[in-house]
Formats: sequence, C-alpha cells, structure tokens
Amino acid sequence: MRPSITLLILLLALQLALAGGLFLRHDPLAAARSDTPLLPAGLVQKSDQITIESHAASPPAAAPGAGAVPGGASTRIVLQKKDATWVLPASFGVPADSAKVNALLDRLSGLKRGLPIATTESALRRFKLLDSDFERRLVLSGSGKPLGTVYFGSSPGLRKSDARTADDRAVYAVDMPTYELPTDTGAWLSPELLQVDTTHLTQLSVADGHETLQLVRQKGTEKQPESWIDPDLKGGERIDSAQAASLVQQIGSLRADAVLGTAAQPEWQQDHPVLTLHLKDDKSQDAQWTLSKPASGDFFVLKTSAHPWYFSISSAAAGELTRTSSRNTLVVTPGKSAAAAGATPAAGSQGSPRRSGKP
Repeated sequence: MRPSITLLILLLALQLALAGGLFLRHDPLAAARSDTPLLPAGLVQKSDQITIESHAASPPAAAPGAGAVPGGASTRIVLQKKDATWVLPASFGVPADSAKVNALLDRLSGLKRGLPIATTESALRRFKLLDSDFERRLVLSGSGKPLGTVYFGSSPGLRKSDARTADDRAVYAVDMPTYELPTDTGAWLSPELLQVDTTHLTQLSVADGHETLQLVRQKGTEKQPESWIDPDLKGGERIDSAQAASLVQQIGSLRADAVLGTAAQPEWQQDHPVLTLHLKDDKSQDAQWTLSKPASGDFFVLKTSAHPWYFSISSAAAGELTRTSSRNTLVVTPGKSAAAAGATPAAGSQGSPRRSGKP
C-alpha cells in the first residue's frame, strides 16, 4: 500500500505544479488592459523632436537577366521645436505647421493599446511592423535623447492602423491611420509662408516678362459690385473683374511643395521669370513674387520677398497661376466677351499688342 500512496502523492504534486505553472504563465496577448496608453504618460509632452520614417523592405531578387533590383524605398521627415516653434531643420529651418504638429502630439498622447492582436514574428511581418519593414516609424526625442518609438503598419479598418512600440512585441489596433503621418515636406510646411490676406489687397501688378498689367481694386457699393481696373488700358480694353478675382483667389490658396534653399541657383532661372507679381495691401505693405521655370525638372521655383527661402511649386499649380495671369485671360478687348477672355489662345495665335513695363 505504501508504494502506491507515495506514487499518488507524487502525481498530486506534479498536477499542482502544472496547475501553478499554467496560472502564472505570461500570456502576451493579455499583457495590458485595453485602456492602457500606448506611450507612457508625460512622455509625449517632453518631446522636442519628431522623426517620421517610411520604409519598405527590399523586394525579392530579380530573375536572371532582369537587371539590378533597387533597395527598399525610404523617406524621412524631422520636426524640431525651437523657442516654442516647430521647424523643419532639413529644409533650411523653415517654419513647420505648428498647429498640425501639436495636434499630432495630442493624438499620440490619447492613443490606447486596445485589444492585442498578435505577437509572433510572422504576424509582425504580415502587419508590416518589423524593424526593417514598416509603413511608418515615429521616434520621439527630448534634449537629444530618444524617448519612445512607435511602429505603424497595415490598416485594419477606417482611420485605424496596426501598431506596436519598440519595447513591446504585441500588436494593437490604434486610432491613427498612416496617412496622418506624411513624410513629404510640403505636408508639414507652415501655411503662413505664402499666405496673403487677399481681402485687404488693393493693387496687383502682373508682369510676364513682356508687359505689365496694373490691377487696382475698386470697392463695391450697394449699386455697383466690386471690380478691378487698369487705368493704363486704352482703346476700349478693360479688366475682366471675374478673372482678376479668380487670380487673387489662386494667390491666396497657393501652397509650396518643398524648400529648395536660401540662395538662388543659375538653373532655376530666377533672372528670367515667367511671372512676377507685386502685391500691395491697404496698409501700404507690399511683397513681390517671382516665379521661374528651372532648366530641368517638373516643377517651378517661387521666391517671395517676405522670406529668404526659395520654394518648389507644382507644375499644375504654377501653370494655372500663369494662365490666369495672362493678358489674354485678364483683359477684355472690344468685340471679345468676358467669357472668351478666359480662353487659352490657340497655338501660334497672336495676342493683343503688348506694352513694356516693370512691376
């Protein structure tokens, strides 16, 4: 009897040990409550630098004879806080959109872990949350030291993305889509860089390198709508006020894509501009815009006298601005309706005689 009792005691002890092990076993999918912040409290507020990267793993090797395969695509943007203002240090210290940056920090502070999804290496690869393959990697730094890193991967639904921190292998669905973490400069530039309060604009000089139109704003009355005139126009010609208003609206909404530098380069051809605008408001403050087409590249270069930077403008935006600024668009000649004035002339056609002038 005694050997059997001893055996039963040993079996009971083994069962108790196994039960205790199962009870104490760490389940990575239940590591945190669903309302736990993704990042430690207070960490985001200490940040004075944000680095956002986009990176894709290198594609598989090409078939023989297919040529070399380029490495994984990678883009990067750095936002830095200087004297309570956010700037883009890699873009010659140009001001960033501080409201947008602060909104991002608020969003990061409010992110919760939610319910964990997975922890395995294969899951990280599938969700694009590896150190070498991710949709976005956001690094917060303070006083020159890294504070926290978050990887953002695939999207599990509308306005969401899969995410994990560098210190956590668990994957969570968070309320921040990757498109809210752009890595292009234009998305973070301050909108005030080219901002013009067009409601106070009183005069607009438009020069295309051949002639100058001097547009003067005429305030509207109860009986007469607002209009634009050029006092120098002769022979019954007049300014199409609707087209002038459209030009003013374009000036007010123009945005830069990137910052090219603070010193003009010969290839930008700023000494041969395609358009020069001289803007003057009701407080006698003025600014000059110089738009040029570089010798190569699908973009335009804009320099404003209000800032030291040269900006890259998309060909689409610059093309529309130059079209709306043309004499054929702005000036109505006798026998030509205002609607016809906005039409682009056919190739090879000749416009009205030009007069020379300076902005």
